Amino acid sequence: MISTSQPDDSRRFAIESFRSHWLLFVLVGAVFLVGAAVAVFVPALSSIEPNEVLGLVLLLVGLAQIVQSGKMLRTGLFAWCLALGGLAAIGGVLVYIQPFPGIVIKTLVMAVVFALHGLTQVAFAAKVRRLPGWHWFAVAGVVAVLAGGVLAMKLPYDHSFTPATVGGISLGVTGWAYLTVALGARRR
Repeated sequence: MISTSQPDDSRRFAIESFRSHWLLFVLVGAVFLVGAAVAVFVPALSSIEPNEVLGLVLLLVGLAQIVQSGKMLRTGLFAWCLALGGLAAIGGVLVYIQPFPGIVIKTLVMAVVFALHGLTQVAFAAKVRRLPGWHWFAVAGVVAVLAGGVLAMKLPYDHSFTPATVGGISLGVTGWAYLTVALGARRR
């Protein structure tokens, strides 16, 4: 006989994970927000290559998510946090080291990374949908998919509007989602 309560138990674990580790999720949200600010403002205010900045930021926020997933080892959120962190970290490395020749390919790699990260965030939102503010993860996922689309369109960029700006906006919404859900879970 198959138990129908298994998905419900998994969601309960997810909710408890956010409640018991709310401070860790707040810290991850803060890392995302700082990373977003760096991705948006550093290339606009300096001569540092925007792709290098975005690659480093993605790597750092990915590592923060991977560390956070270690605290979720016995919960239903472990695989989701690890997947989100792994996607961001691997994408950051690919963007930073630029193993592909040409700006078009580099931009398409960034687009794929953001689109995959966004789809994973939407699935993560479904996993934690009983938490207050869960919809912010869905919004962050949609924004990441849209960022991937904008990057794939290869718009003409200038010094103040770069691929790092597009990625930074997406990372900022993700940071806001972590903060909102973590603080909402704390009060629950």
